[in-house]
Amino acid sequence: MKRLGMALVLALLAAPAAAQPLWDAQAGGSLFSNVKAHQVGDILTVIVSENSSASSDANTKTQSKHEVGGGPGVGAFDFIPLWGIDQETKYDGKGATTRKGQLSAVMSVQIVEALSGEQFRVEGRRSIKRNGETELMSLSGVIRSRDISPQNTILSTSIADAVITYDGQGDVAHGNEPGFLTRLLNWFF
Repeated sequence: MKRLGMALVLALLAAPAAAQPLWDAQAGGSLFSNVKAHQVGDILTVIVSENSSASSDANTKTQSKHEVGGGPGVGAFDFIPLWGIDQETKYDGKGATTRKGQLSAVMSVQIVEALSGEQFRVEGRRSIKRNGETELMSLSGVIRSRDISPQNTILSTSIADAVITYDGQGDVAHGNEPGFLTRLLNWFF
């Protein structure tokens, strides 16, 4: 009898614990796998690390010389004097250009379309305003499901058809633009 009473007390004490499951299936994800973006509306983090550099050198050298002449007129044309034209053209041009760029950032994007072959189209925008300056960054492209890490991140170098824009607005950006007169002269020349 004592054992039956003790089992009944233990069953009553255990009942509230059984009413609260350890795993909430409604919270999303799986008990046996990592949760990573895999459907429209899911969000993942992009680690943007873009470096580019290009340089170009050009040298051009040309030279031409033309000589044309005529002798004095004969007979009825003896009034025409000896004449000649010499033309010499020289051009020596040199040019060089070097361009380097680096962009490092971390931003979130959202899956906006599921494509065939476990590929997704993603888009994201970020706007940061500080000290009167607004920095705008946007990213779009196509990713593969297998490139998404278990931490739900992807490198920007793994995004196909990537379009990454980074722009600024404000006094600093405005101060870096040439003035109206300079732009007008550059347009003419």
